[in-house]
Formats: sequence, C-alpha cells, structure tokens
Amino acid sequence: SEAYAQKVKISNLQQMAKTIAYVQEHEYGSQENLLESFEEVSAKLTDARKTLKETETSLRDINQQIHYTGQYLANKKVYIQMVKSKGKFRNEHSSEIALYEAAQKFLKTKNSDRQFPSIKELKAEKEKLTIKRSAQKNTYNYFRDYQKELRTVCSNVDSILGISRI
Repeated sequence: SEAYAQKVKISNLQQMAKTIAYVQEHEYGSQENLLESFEEVSAKLTDARKTLKETETSLRDINQQIHYTGQYLANKKVYIQMVKSKGKFRNEHSSEIALYEAAQKFLKTKNSDRQFPSIKELKAEKEKLTIKRSAQKNTYNYFRDYQKELRTVCSNVDSILGISRI
C-alpha cells in the first residue's frame, strides 16, 4: 500500500541521516577512510580472537594439570603401599595404581625439567588466566561490536552512493 511505501521511504531517509551523522561525528573524510577503519578493526578483531583462543588453550592445559595433580596426589599412598607390598595388593588396587601412573606420566610430560607444580601454584595460574581471559573477552566483544557497526555504516554508505559490493 501507499502508506507502507511512504513509511519505508521515511525509514530509509532516517537511516541515511543517521549514517551521515555517524560519518561526520567520527570524521571519516572519505569512503576510503571508512573502509580503512573497517579493515583495521577487522585486523584487531582477528588478533583479539587469536589471543583469546591461546589463553583458553592455556587455561584448558592448566585445568588438565590440576586434574592430574589431584589424581596423582589422591593415589600416591596406594602406589607407595603397592611398592612396599607383594603381588596381591597390586591386583586389588589396580584401578588406583593405573590412575596414579597415568597422572604421573602426564605430569612428567608437562614438567620434564622440574618438579611437579603444587595444586596451589596451578590454581594461582588458573586464576591469572581466568582474569586474563575475561579481559580478552571484553576486548574481543568490543572489536566485534565495533566491526559490526562499521560494516553497517559501510553498507549504508554504499547504498546511499548506489554502489553494489559482492
């Protein structure tokens, strides 16, 4: 209907006005400046995503070390008893001994050049990484939202100028 068409035109004009106001407010002198800003923000977003993933990988590694250190410590007494005893004890406690040996093997691969870290050290490292991850998520979200905003502005500018990008 004509009323709907009129409403759409008014809405489009309002979006164009908002886009022009945004461009002026942020002092983009040309379409190239706008596109450069978009590319710059996109690069920063990629870097933020990469560092966030690295931190998350480190956090998963620390969580694994905490798990295996706990497993190691929980089954250490059984393993020591097994070493001191003969035959039957190993069969009766094979699952605990297997857990201990798996934890010991994992911890040796992670800490081959030094003594196993304590649970306290690992939890402190986990806390640091958790705080770092939180800050990195905030940075990532900021750049993601900013990129989305610039993508919309670029699209609106293209629409105003009658440019079709594929």
